[in-house]
Amino acid sequence: MSLAQKLKLYRKQLHEQNRGAKESSPNPQQLDQTLDDKRQNQAIRRAAVALDADLRTFEDQYVLVHSERLPLATRIGPYALDDLWQTVASWQTFGAAHPLSAKGLHAEDLLFFDTETTGLGSGSGQMIFLIGLARLTDRFLELKQYFLPGPGHEAAFYDSFLKDCTSLKHLVTFNGKAFDWPRVKTRHQFVRDQVPKLPAFGHFDLLHASRRLWKNRLESVRLQSIESNLLSMGREKDVPGKLAPFLYFQFLKHPEAGLVKGIIEHNREDVLTLVSLYIHLSNKILGKAETDLEENYEIARWFEQIGDHTHAQTIWEALIRKDSAFQLPAKARLAACLKRKGDYQQSLKLFESVIAAGGDESGLVSIEAAKLLEHRFHDYSRAIQYTMSAMTQLGHQRNDEKMYPLKEAAYLKRLNRLKLKRTKKFS
Repeated sequence: MSLAQKLKLYRKQLHEQNRGAKESSPNPQQLDQTLDDKRQNQAIRRAAVALDADLRTFEDQYVLVHSERLPLATRIGPYALDDLWQTVASWQTFGAAHPLSAKGLHAEDLLFFDTETTGLGSGSGQMIFLIGLARLTDRFLELKQYFLPGPGHEAAFYDSFLKDCTSLKHLVTFNGKAFDWPRVKTRHQFVRDQVPKLPAFGHFDLLHASRRLWKNRLESVRLQSIESNLLSMGREKDVPGKLAPFLYFQFLKHPEAGLVKGIIEHNREDVLTLVSLYIHLSNKILGKAETDLEENYEIARWFEQIGDHTHAQTIWEALIRKDSAFQLPAKARLAACLKRKGDYQQSLKLFESVIAAGGDESGLVSIEAAKLLEHRFHDYSRAIQYTMSAMTQLGHQRNDEKMYPLKEAAYLKRLNRLKLKRTKKFS
């Protein structure tokens, strides 16, 4: 090979080496991004230490997991944690089905669950950034909280949470049916190819039960309102829920544990309150705790609505023996209960007692009495009297533009039919 050819080959090799070196070295922008990511990861690690949380990894993502084991003697408001054993045991011997019944379950099957989110909206843009859960074991209550350190770590977040819930049988939440779990389902869609499937489970939503019993007593049926007014609990330093999204977004900019420590404590308190509240509600429904007249009335209504007329009747009978604002409404409901059971004589007697005492402001009790008199006793004259009384009461409800015309037409139809029957009877 000539000298010229050797020089030409050398220049070609040199050019290829220079090009390869250029391609392999990062540009300044890439270098800055790498340094930012490194600083962010270091800050997250420091935050994990400050929050007493384990830093779990999944592929190249992180999730912070704080774990606690609380002794069963720990008291949450009026109850100790191990009171849950007796509550679940009491449901096993309770003869009726109920939406809060743990019949067929063990105390260990209940998972008390709460989340914190970046907003209250239902769209896919709202993230869950904290999941708290607790379950009983034979030696302690295990509480875990999963904290999302950034939007790019959701796969690690849900992978860790779902792997810890493989044996989930029953959730216990406060508004979880409408809020918490639907948002879990929404965000899970984005990472479903990377993480375990969502489990199937039962669900006790304590918000619905709390509304039934205490909606007339509390200005707002919020968990903290129930804590302070009904469970004799209070929080000295609590981060308001409305501040949680703002503090979390601040954390995303500057991952400092102090920004979110209060949110994590708030979530922890919420989860523990669910244990106490489930015991409290169950004990009232099971008759294991003292109940006032209004609570008794609402519990009976609940039994009635789910078709458990036996338990409802027992409570109605107790209420009508007490002189209170619930005596006449309880009489009317007991009368309806007896009517379903075929005790028409006693049912009519109770309906007429309510009417005579002035407890029929809506006219509905008079209509029920008229129905019995028409179909069971064929006393059309008295049935007409009660129907006309109901129409008089209806006249006071003319402002109800939607229902008034419908009821008026139905009452007139009944009245005309009764008059026709009376005429035929005496002709």
